[in-house]
Amino acid sequence: MPRPEELRLTEFASDDSDADDDIFSNSIIHRYENKQRRCGRWRNCLVIMGTLAVFLMALATGLSLYNLHQDTCDTSTGLLPGNVLPRHYNLWLHPNLTSLTFQARVDIEIEVLDVTRCITLHSLEQNITRITLKQRKDEEGVDVETVEEFVIKEFSFIHEHEFLAIKAPIAVEKGQYTLTIHYHAEVRHALKGFYRSYYNTESGERRVAAVTQFEATFARHAFPCFDEPQYKASFSISIVRDTGHTALSNMPERDTEEYGSDGLVQVNFEKSVKMSTYLVAFMIMDFTSKSATTKSGKLIRIWSRSDTEHQTDYALKCAVNLMNYYEEKFGIEFPLPKQDLVAVPDFNSGAMENWGLITYRETSILYDPTQTSSAFKRRVVSVVAHEMAHQWFGNLVTMKWWNDLWLNEGFASYMEYVASNEVEPDMNMNMYLQKNAMQRALSADSFSNSHPISSEANTPSAIAEMFDAISYRKGACILQMLNKVMKDYLFFEGINKYLTQHEYSNAEQSQLYDALNETAKEELRPALDINRFMDSWTLQMGYPVVHVSKGSDGKVTISQEKFKFGNLTDPPSPFGYKWMIPFWYSTGTAATSKHEGDNIIWLTNTSREFDVPADSKWILGNTLSRGFYRVTYTADLWEEIISILHENHKIFSEADRMKIIDDLTSLGQVRKDVDVTWALKASSYLKNEDSLYVLTGALVSLSRIIEKLSVLEEYSVPINKFFLEILEPVISRIGMEPSDSDSFETRLFRGAVLSEGAHHGHSKCVEFAEEQYATHRNDKTTVPADLFEFVYSVVAVNCTEKVWDEIYQEYITESLQSKQRYLMKALASTTNLTLIRRFLHYTIDETKIRQQDTRLVLMYVSMGGYQANYETWNFVRENWEYFYETFGHTNSGFDILLESVIGQFYKKEDIDEVVKFFANKSDLGSLQRGVKKGLEAANHRLDWMGEHRANAGGWFRSNYGSSSISR
Repeated sequence: MPRPEELRLTEFASDDSDADDDIFSNSIIHRYENKQRRCGRWRNCLVIMGTLAVFLMALATGLSLYNLHQDTCDTSTGLLPGNVLPRHYNLWLHPNLTSLTFQARVDIEIEVLDVTRCITLHSLEQNITRITLKQRKDEEGVDVETVEEFVIKEFSFIHEHEFLAIKAPIAVEKGQYTLTIHYHAEVRHALKGFYRSYYNTESGERRVAAVTQFEATFARHAFPCFDEPQYKASFSISIVRDTGHTALSNMPERDTEEYGSDGLVQVNFEKSVKMSTYLVAFMIMDFTSKSATTKSGKLIRIWSRSDTEHQTDYALKCAVNLMNYYEEKFGIEFPLPKQDLVAVPDFNSGAMENWGLITYRETSILYDPTQTSSAFKRRVVSVVAHEMAHQWFGNLVTMKWWNDLWLNEGFASYMEYVASNEVEPDMNMNMYLQKNAMQRALSADSFSNSHPISSEANTPSAIAEMFDAISYRKGACILQMLNKVMKDYLFFEGINKYLTQHEYSNAEQSQLYDALNETAKEELRPALDINRFMDSWTLQMGYPVVHVSKGSDGKVTISQEKFKFGNLTDPPSPFGYKWMIPFWYSTGTAATSKHEGDNIIWLTNTSREFDVPADSKWILGNTLSRGFYRVTYTADLWEEIISILHENHKIFSEADRMKIIDDLTSLGQVRKDVDVTWALKASSYLKNEDSLYVLTGALVSLSRIIEKLSVLEEYSVPINKFFLEILEPVISRIGMEPSDSDSFETRLFRGAVLSEGAHHGHSKCVEFAEEQYATHRNDKTTVPADLFEFVYSVVAVNCTEKVWDEIYQEYITESLQSKQRYLMKALASTTNLTLIRRFLHYTIDETKIRQQDTRLVLMYVSMGGYQANYETWNFVRENWEYFYETFGHTNSGFDILLESVIGQFYKKEDIDEVVKFFANKSDLGSLQRGVKKGLEAANHRLDWMGEHRANAGGWFRSNYGSSSISR
């Protein structure tokens, strides 16, 4: 390739006096010497030399002033400076799966926007051996490289910000360059970056795969890069592998060539579309695959361990159907030629949406019809739906910065319910949204240590904290509310406009609102300003409770205030904790009447009035649970609603019934005008409830009261009587034995209902579980998949050490990870403290518990009551350095564990112990918010025990008899 006419690198004086260094090969001195040789006479030469000396002095003065600003690399903000942009990466890797190391080289085509000596990018835990810089010049669309290559000798790692600061010996002017970095590194042990995953074959042979996990800030662990989402670029990736392995990346394989003389091959992948670094993916493994094709001709492949290939059929079917659905719903064809989905034996989260190469934990993608429960079947379709939605919302259009993570995760979370409901209508995913997203998001957002959906996050730890229930579940609920306000077809027209306008680029939440406003303007504007509406929900934390009262003249007054648990002071809000609330409501004249319409009015200030029919006896707010808020009423209106539940509960929808109980159990803990016992009175209707979604959702809500009382033995008998009164009719109706005629809902919830019955002393449930286990052990029969968790967990509660060891042996030999999950729960259910401590210690021994399952085991143990929770806390405290080092700076969910464990304490001495332990921990990384929320929940629990224990406990004693213990 010809050399460019001019080298656009302005030189600086250098501290390096090595005359042989090739960075000076085109220096001013050399140009001066050439000029000197052309001088014919000394006088002319002296004149020229004098003139040049003056020029050099002036130039030096200017450069010295320039150096005041450019000679050091400013990394104080923790963010990339933005003066250098990546355009394309050529990444070459040669992993060694025996030594678990890799050699690599990355050529980054960059554009320098302002003259600088500093090029700053991200790099972590790499041994860099050589850095060079070349200028590129575009001639008629063809990139031409210069002959000269400038070796960079001065660079440093800024560990605080995970930066690689490259300092050129000469100023780099505006233009196109290629930055080449040679390095080697370890295939990591941690489940982030480029890491190793182990598994055993059916014959017991241990094998290793090398896989990637780059979200949010882990691409920098695998290759030097501009590791912020707005720095999109294309990628050409090449991987050296042996012939017994397969290499995959985001794009299809372009070609394969021999590499060296050791039987190795180099796989070259096609050039990718523009994407953020966190979406890059590659792996080396020996998995097998199944494939199918979508309506638009896209290749879908599912990869897994060879002995699990038969478990990929369901995910493959879901993936094809979901791809077809999304292409039609979004009105945009999937932009890549193929989509791989890979079941990874060791994976930290549920799945990762890498563009064209989605990676999954095995429990999120493998399904065996004879061994996998209905709950995990639902998980497979919902997680596949979530990750496939990301291919558009997150990959095609990416949030500009992590403060708007919810644009990715909230939308994918919402679509997982919408799309799953389309491809699996029997699963009733609309109700699953209410139970799994709405209830849990409202609970998570009830404390002062929550955060706005869109929040500042400028460090890796702060970014990791954003991957929580607020970004995912609250984000999904806010989008559902917006969809219902706009109407579905207008909402998705706006989504299409947003995706089309910003494809292959980045966007902020205001740009989504602008696109939605454009589609809504004819039908909804000016009544609805989507920017103003949504900002009130995304830029302040928490949510409102709407208070409803009704006068004798038929006028209804509604008012709003912030709902929260605890007594901490909330941080300031730009909206004063007032929301634009779409208040949906229905009214009726009696318990036998149908809804009188489905109305909506807007509450944009503190309060407002509106008219309802004068003969209306009841009013129900937030009908169909569409809004992200709670509703409370005056005592007389609550009495009417509770009466309807008992007299004719089907007047209200399933979502309404579940929401009523959820609101009552929460409101009774914080509002003086809502008695805590009203939730208990209302819930007694559940014995007549035929929706298992409503029943199980209501039981979760009731646990907010019951878990606080159940730590005190004096209430155990009346509490058990209360629950058995509800559960016995339901158990009688659905039966214990599975039937071919069962609905999906019955198969899904039967085990949970029987488990709840056994927990509260239903003797037949306990006997049935023990019989199932004994038959399984003695006759080598298989426990039905939907009863497996129930049977093992009930048996393990009071089992002998011999039985516990049997279950553990089954755990370590079981290859289906969804069954392993249930076996983990069973092992954690024991009340034997010796076995609890043994199981806890297994979590720091990866020969016994995979690192991906550490948090789950700790969580399951902690849920076994006060003593088990304290043992978990004590174990985490004693091994804090290990847990912090392993999970303290990732979105691993360990913060959720800490929040749960700490939040279960109700004794002041335990809370003080936690405070004392963390007092000298100056940097908690991504665990900080979990600790704060846990302490806030624990203090709320302590306050509740003082304020409500006597009232709630007295209600149980009065209505369900003696407080004596008999088991």
